[in-house]
Amino acid sequence: MTPNRTSSIKHQATKIKSVVRQGYALQSGFSMIELMVAILIGLFLTLGLSQIFLRMYSTSQSQGNLSQNQENQRLGIVMLTNTVQLAGFYAGTPTTVNDNATNLPSVTNADTSVFVAGAGIVGTGNGTGTGATSDTLNIYYQSGGVNLDGIINCQGGTAATSTKTTFINSFSINGSSQLVCTVTTGGATSKPLVLANNIASMSILYGVDSTGSIPSSVDTYLTATAVQSANKWMSVRTVQITINFYTPNPLNPNQAFTNNSPTTPWVQTINLMAKS
Repeated sequence: MTPNRTSSIKHQATKIKSVVRQGYALQSGFSMIELMVAILIGLFLTLGLSQIFLRMYSTSQSQGNLSQNQENQRLGIVMLTNTVQLAGFYAGTPTTVNDNATNLPSVTNADTSVFVAGAGIVGTGNGTGTGATSDTLNIYYQSGGVNLDGIINCQGGTAATSTKTTFINSFSINGSSQLVCTVTTGGATSKPLVLANNIASMSILYGVDSTGSIPSSVDTYLTATAVQSANKWMSVRTVQITINFYTPNPLNPNQAFTNNSPTTPWVQTINLMAKS
């Protein structure tokens, strides 16, 4: 073999070894520092994604709680409104001027208020109380039987079929800032039923026809104390109820309320059907 031939073969072998070494170098992977940096970056990304997920979940929970509270409040107010409208109603067709008093005789309530015979509505308070010292309201009516008029009381109860039954529905705010109602019938009073939560106060004004005009129309709004003093319960035509709900913190809806917590008022004027 000639010297030139031998030199060429050695040169080719050297190039092959160099390529092999480079291949090994390319397949050697990441260094320890590179792996640690990659893991650290991955941890930061995972932490960031976790924080985003937790915030989204917390926001969703808060919105769900707020919506549930609003729905519960709305249902409670609907029951209150439907009950107040029935004040003074009694079964059958009136035949004498004394039918109201006969069907709805005078009764003393748990809040010490007294129904004037035939009035169907009475309350206590001067509109300045808060919490458990808020105004109270009592609604009195008679059902002829669930099959005849379908009337229900504030707890969803009904009269027996074709049986005249009087219901006294009493509304108040308890010590837990809840709107509650009790039903008295046949001399027995039910346990309080919670209608709405998170209530700071309830105040009530009574629309009165003080002059006895014909047709009857409201000419003044008075507190229960003023109506009682003027002996005008038979002249009440409408009821204006203001309920101040505590406003939940959207960032922390489970935060406890205090006397300084913000409130949102709900105001509604309700006509008494028996006086329309």
